[in-house]
Amino acid sequence: MGYFLAAPALPPLHPLDLAIGVAATAGLAFVVALAVAPAPAVTVPFSLAPAVLGSALLVAALNAAHGGAVASPFEALLFGCLGIAFAATLDAPALAIALPLFVAALDLSGVTGAGPGTIVVQDARPGDPLTIELPAWGGGLPAARLSIAQVVFVAAYTAYAHRFGLRPRASAVAMLAALAGAIVLRLAFDRDLPALALTGGAFLLVNADRLGRLLSASREG
Repeated sequence: MGYFLAAPALPPLHPLDLAIGVAATAGLAFVVALAVAPAPAVTVPFSLAPAVLGSALLVAALNAAHGGAVASPFEALLFGCLGIAFAATLDAPALAIALPLFVAALDLSGVTGAGPGTIVVQDARPGDPLTIELPAWGGGLPAARLSIAQVVFVAAYTAYAHRFGLRPRASAVAMLAALAGAIVLRLAFDRDLPALALTGGAFLLVNADRLGRLLSASREG
């Protein structure tokens, strides 16, 4: 919460692309940390209810008051809880492999149309309640916006890692790096990249040596 309040007061960097990249990456780190923090609750999903209710009320109030990035940490927690609840409901081991591949295929087919896998950089439009605003240092327009899908799937994949004995911390770090990389490459080449495909690929790559065991467990089940 503190970072999102303090970001507009931090000194802006130069040139503009560096300022956007640094501010967006810093915001991403906090968003991912908040989204995956409840992931161990995938085995007891009803324990997520207080966090969902509290964050949903705060998000609604702050969005109604046009709170901007002040709502971002609560949105990250809310969307993260939704992803974890999704993983708890659909907890077949095979889905931990099939879902990232399926989502990546959808993302790759639609990214040219600025679909849900695209990270919006330098967005001048009014805030969308289904996106998370990453504030720019020094104020002004947001550095970037994340869609609800990006946060939900990062949390869901981390929850699968907890549920099926994969690497939850390494998965979260790898997916954060993938999202940050999508922003850096977007700034470097001025081209939208399939962020959902990149995060799914990062999750599978960091757990590659354990996926065979997961498939075996799925067949036995």
